[in-house]
Amino acid sequence: MFIVEESSALNDNTDFETNVSRAKDLIEKDDWGMAFKYLKAAVDADPNYAEGFNLLGIYYTRNHNYSEAIENFRQALHIDFDLIDVHYNLAFLYMEREKYSMALSHFKEVVVANPEDADTYNLMGICCAKNGNEEDAKAFFAESLRLQPDSTSAAVNISKLLIKNNEISKAKGILLYFMKKEIANYEVHYLLGIVYKGEEDYPRAMHHLREAVLEDTNNAEAYNLLGECCLKTDFDKQAESFFVMAIRLDTAYLDAYYNLGRLYYKQQKYDDAVHILEEYVRTKEATDFVDSLWSENKVGDEAVPLYNLLGNCYKVTNNPAKARKMWEKSLSIQPDQQDIKENVSGLSQTAQMHKRISLVID
Repeated sequence: MFIVEESSALNDNTDFETNVSRAKDLIEKDDWGMAFKYLKAAVDADPNYAEGFNLLGIYYTRNHNYSEAIENFRQALHIDFDLIDVHYNLAFLYMEREKYSMALSHFKEVVVANPEDADTYNLMGICCAKNGNEEDAKAFFAESLRLQPDSTSAAVNISKLLIKNNEISKAKGILLYFMKKEIANYEVHYLLGIVYKGEEDYPRAMHHLREAVLEDTNNAEAYNLLGECCLKTDFDKQAESFFVMAIRLDTAYLDAYYNLGRLYYKQQKYDDAVHILEEYVRTKEATDFVDSLWSENKVGDEAVPLYNLLGNCYKVTNNPAKARKMWEKSLSIQPDQQDIKENVSGLSQTAQMHKRISLVID
């Protein structure tokens, strides 16, 4: 009886090792589909095979079955909490699922085990920034840069926060380091464009923004900023081209629509201004309607200047009814606009004058 049991256990162990070996061979060939059945057989044979659950987690992640992936990663950690690769995999999955606090807790386990892991500190900074914890984010980005001074990703991430908080000189110093070392990428150029634009050094700003769009041809924000710099240097024609390109790349980009409409208004191309501003309003209304189907529609004040400008365009093109509608829409969002209230009041007075004149003629 003992001999039979020992023989059965030996066969089970042999089967387990065979399944593990076959699974790993197939994974090396990137054949995860075939590897799956061997991994399942391996963890069924040995429920304490933590690495098997980790590999199953990777399999499910690759197949976009995130709930199963999380369950398998958790099972691996339940068996062996010190498996750092599993902490990293689970953290990265949580991060992609926008569960930043949960991701952060597992990334912390990674850097406790590997204090020199610059890339993970950078990811921790991203999680903190996404959660609105900017001070911790800056600290993690700074640590990533200390460990890996030529890390463009960490430099860009910390520079974005510094620019946002108006710490321009610090951001500029970091970005110029990458310029001097000739390792700047398009993101460094883009951020330097923002810095120099803020300093009103428009030629330098345009130089860096052009470098940015040469590599990142879909950067609508960079094209819009180029247009704004052109306006400041009296290159209106070039500004128009950049604003048009920004809108083409992002059909919901408010700033680009507003800038192009304002340029046409300044040039007294009122019909063109009306056309482009109406295009934005139609897009926004359609987007707002779709959003309202899924959640409560929150009205922001970002579009108020555009509504006011479109109202002005309607007024100069003798369309007071539409002008009133736009200005009243603007006031419904931001009621304390005295100049817009006066515009609406002026339309009412003009309408009353037309009525009086009409009565006299009759």
